[in-house]
Amino acid sequence: MRLWLCMSVAAVATVAVTGASGGGAVATAAKPTLAVVVVGSGRVTSKPAGIFCPGKCSATFAAGSSVLLTSKAKAGSRFLRWGGNCTGTRACKVRVSALAAVAAQFVGPTTQPAPPQRSAVEPGGYSQPGQASRAVTFFVPAGAGSVLNFSIPTVTVACAGSSGFYAPFQILKVTIGRNGSFTATASQTGVVNGANAKTTYFVTGRFQGKSAAGAATADGVYRENVVFTDTGQKCTTNDQSWTATRSSPPPKNSVEPGSYTQPGQASRAVTFLVPAGAGSVLNFSIPTVTVACAGSSGFYAPFKILKATIKRDRSFTATASQTGVINGANAKTTYFVTAYFRGPDSAGAATAAGVYREDVVFTDTPNRRCTTNDQFWTATRTG
Repeated sequence: MRLWLCMSVAAVATVAVTGASGGGAVATAAKPTLAVVVVGSGRVTSKPAGIFCPGKCSATFAAGSSVLLTSKAKAGSRFLRWGGNCTGTRACKVRVSALAAVAAQFVGPTTQPAPPQRSAVEPGGYSQPGQASRAVTFFVPAGAGSVLNFSIPTVTVACAGSSGFYAPFQILKVTIGRNGSFTATASQTGVVNGANAKTTYFVTGRFQGKSAAGAATADGVYRENVVFTDTGQKCTTNDQSWTATRSSPPPKNSVEPGSYTQPGQASRAVTFLVPAGAGSVLNFSIPTVTVACAGSSGFYAPFKILKATIKRDRSFTATASQTGVINGANAKTTYFVTAYFRGPDSAGAATAAGVYREDVVFTDTPNRRCTTNDQFWTATRTG
């Protein structure tokens, strides 16, 4: 039986970021991160120093650095292969110019061990205790094959030589490897603090079994980098550790018909209807969204998509557009939404979460483009 390396890197086209305050020029650039996962009995070290895994499994290096990774099997094991940004069995040399991830697999001398069972990853909702607006949350659906809606409402993005700002963090979907680990990168372009910017997100984690209280747990590292494309300014959260415990049970039926509403948002709440049969989402709407414009003031606008088909994996994605007049100028508006039905929250109510985005292009002035950026939302079934 062939054993594949248990490391999955899933890139998601949409992630959440909202406007924040602050920003300024930066003297030095944020360094890219190299992350390592070890499967089996062995160790990986790096030259230049920084990686010593298990133990320290991620490190930053100067952009463009060539990092040599060396594997060393423990007694009774042997090195099998590399995965991720290195493949095969020969020396692993990674040129770190952006976020990178490498896996090393070790096996016994004569037989390959059976892969850990996915049953060790318990489905349900996970949250980081005691962190309030900075808490990691995500959902593992039935089958325990992926992490959905990995999000943090607020992270601190620091800028060298100037003040930083606050921003959210969100990756829509990450595949879980058979060893219980998951790794993903994602990015988006938009407007941050009134300037054009590209934001890149990285997360790596592993399910670690149960806590002393009997709750399933996971932990890992996240990082968010922001590059302001007009000025070259670079800001980052640096690598940040996180932990989470399971806080809600797995779903019995992940898509329940009824009305869904985003709690506590008033005029900015997402609302939609799932009709009998649970085959589609109808009238996905938000009364008011904030549309930001680089170098000028933004404006408020509504958001609406009439229908989106629910897929077999309980996700839905839709795009719509219209031309018209906004603030006295001709404009084309494009709407986008993507999401997953996640199952019940801690109170037992069915939930969904995802990302929406609204882009406005003023056709009389081709260089004037405005956007909400990708915005993360959650909704619960209310009737």
